[in-house]
Amino acid sequence: MGTIDKDIRELREKTGRTRYQFLRAELQTCFTALEMGRYELSVGNATGAEREVAAVEKGIRAIQRFLSEVSAEQRTEVETKLAELNEILDPLKGELSEQSR
Repeated sequence: MGTIDKDIRELREKTGRTRYQFLRAELQTCFTALEMGRYELSVGNATGAEREVAAVEKGIRAIQRFLSEVSAEQRTEVETKLAELNEILDPLKGELSEQSR
């Protein structure tokens, strides 16, 4: 049984690392989509900007879904990045809202 327990522990550790890497990749994807959204808006493409905002919001939901499954230290890091993401996202959504009036 010792080998099975060790294998299970190693698999859980690997799963945890993979989950954390996924969250970091998803955050980076969201930041990239935000930059694209800002660019699209700057060239007058509100539809493109809205599409990027929707992608960011979908990414945020995915991150929030898995956030409880990482360590406290990792959760704090990801939550900090989520706050930064929202600081950029909210003004972009406001600009889009103003343009649609």
